[in-house]
Amino acid sequence: MERELRMANGVEVIKQAIARDFGSVRIDEGHNFDTKGTILRFASEGRTFAVEVSYEFDADYASGQVRIDLHQLGAVLRASNNGRADVTRSGINLRPAA
Repeated sequence: MERELRMANGVEVIKQAIARDFGSVRIDEGHNFDTKGTILRFASEGRTFAVEVSYEFDADYASGQVRIDLHQLGAVLRASNNGRADVTRSGINLRPAA
């Protein structure tokens, strides 16, 4: 299965992880023009969540240059105070409240 995932870009893999962890949810896609990242917003479990996927993660995922455990994404989002996280080449990080 890992081989199949590597053929997708990073944003699509994060969408798959969200679907796996939160079920069938509508994911709205936006862009952060300052960082070139993609922002994925969705609602589940009575909360609103947002994940910013870095440009580098998105571009490098398919080539196999990125090796992070995406199985933690749901747990990180649920544990966060504001439902926000960043996915970068180095891992999943909580995003501080604005």
